[in-house]
Amino acid sequence: MYSADTGKVKITVLTDDTVASEALLAEHGVSILVELASGHRWLIDTGATDIFMENARRMGISLDNLTGIAITHGHDDHTGGLTFYSRLKGNPPVYGHPYIWHKSYQIRPGMPVRITGMPYLARKEAAPFFHAVNHVAQLDDGLCFFTDIPREPGSFAPIAGNFFNEDGTGPVPLIDDAAIVIRVQEGLIVIIGCGHAGYTNVLGAIHKEFPEEKLLAVIGGLHLTNASETVLAEAVRCTRRFMTDRFAFHCGHCTGENALRYFRKAFGEKAVRPMGAGRTLEF
Repeated sequence: MYSADTGKVKITVLTDDTVASEALLAEHGVSILVELASGHRWLIDTGATDIFMENARRMGISLDNLTGIAITHGHDDHTGGLTFYSRLKGNPPVYGHPYIWHKSYQIRPGMPVRITGMPYLARKEAAPFFHAVNHVAQLDDGLCFFTDIPREPGSFAPIAGNFFNEDGTGPVPLIDDAAIVIRVQEGLIVIIGCGHAGYTNVLGAIHKEFPEEKLLAVIGGLHLTNASETVLAEAVRCTRRFMTDRFAFHCGHCTGENALRYFRKAFGEKAVRPMGAGRTLEF
């Protein structure tokens, strides 16, 4: 039985590909701070560098004594900030699927091979504080971690760019892909780092665990930049099945402008809002 957070939840975007304030910095990556009504504070991903720390400083937000860090998958644009873990006071535990340590490489025709896995120094810093999550776990009152998400036929569009193993075999299945679910009285808030498992697969797995609850918000990156209209239409259908009347997307990073336009047409302008570093949401 999973508990819910019955008070206000505050969510602040520390890192994204764009900014909501000109006073902040952008990079290709995601880092989000979740503050629960209990006072517990969770960092979801760390972006690619220490920009999440710098943006927090500029916003007057302390990252000392975090309750924990949850990693949505092992790619460097979500884990690179762990290189600077020692700057965080309190040695917060780091949670993720054990596959986040897997080395992966992006191979594209005519382009140099790029290492996409967690940087070496980030591994070295975070490893002593790591706690493995293999399926679904409640990390805090009202905060659940979903990983090892099943891929249903038709729901998982392979990610363009192709992520491979060190020996060139692949593509890798990205089984470490995870989502964070925050349960409040009005519904479910879902934070997705990239959605490599497939957006509709993520929602399906969450609905299976919480069949009576509705979606209040989806926040993060959905990896729909090059998605076909078929995939986008499926995303719309799945969202409509589970959403509340107050539902809204707050998406950026790898979601893609084409997907955001498609969602605005389907759900209306007010239901599709930009993310951007510095964006603060309260539920």
